[in-house]
Amino acid sequence: MTDQKRLGINGRQDQIITLVRERGYASLEMMAEKFGVSQQTIRRDIIYLNEKNLVQRHYGGAGLPPGIDRLSYSNRKVRNAREKALIGQAIAAKIPNGASLFIDIGTTMEAVAEALIHHEGLRVLTNHIGVVSILCENTDFEIILSGGLVRNRDRAITGETTAEFLRKFRVGYGIFGIGSITDDGQLLDYDYRDAQASRAALEISRCKFAAGDHSKFNNDAMMPFAHASEVDGIFTDQTPPSEIVEAIEKAGTSLFVATDSTSR
Repeated sequence: MTDQKRLGINGRQDQIITLVRERGYASLEMMAEKFGVSQQTIRRDIIYLNEKNLVQRHYGGAGLPPGIDRLSYSNRKVRNAREKALIGQAIAAKIPNGASLFIDIGTTMEAVAEALIHHEGLRVLTNHIGVVSILCENTDFEIILSGGLVRNRDRAITGETTAEFLRKFRVGYGIFGIGSITDDGQLLDYDYRDAQASRAALEISRCKFAAGDHSKFNNDAMMPFAHASEVDGIFTDQTPPSEIVEAIEKAGTSLFVATDSTSR
């Protein structure tokens, strides 16, 4: 007998477990739409899976249970790591020495931090403990870490308190990770708390860059935090589908496709 049958897990619940383990967090709204059922049905599934310690129930969705959070984040860091490094290098080339900047959460943002370690005199505001760790070990930058709720699985600091903290500052550059970019130019995230913090950081940044590898083209993230027209540049590793390119051009935003040749 399989573990799922032994625990009384149905097919949809098994897919919920897989989805949460791939993403680290999934909202009720996104899962209801994906599986074609009501949010109430998904909520009941999550309650049951939480009781079996297969997911962890959160307000508005579900996350990873204690003990496997870091494994999932490590898997995401490895996925498309070369592409993320190229994106990080392309963004770093646009940041002058002595600049003030905000760096968002996510594995691509860690790649940006790695690419910035040879800069001088940067002043960095971030809500990502991973970014702080990279920069503290390799630089003498002035670094400000936001307050807020610490999410164990990815060392992100997020939520309303984070947004309020970020609004106290002004920076020259804002660098944002994206969960998805859509055919109509929407920039999306998976978690409303992350979108809330990113929106606040967008408001305090003069020059704004968004970044995501090719897996983010029309991905199924559901929480909008910006439109392509609200950022100055979008960085990725492959030319997006024509609809996305058209939306970016219509928005008047620069598109940067990072390759080995552009990073030399």
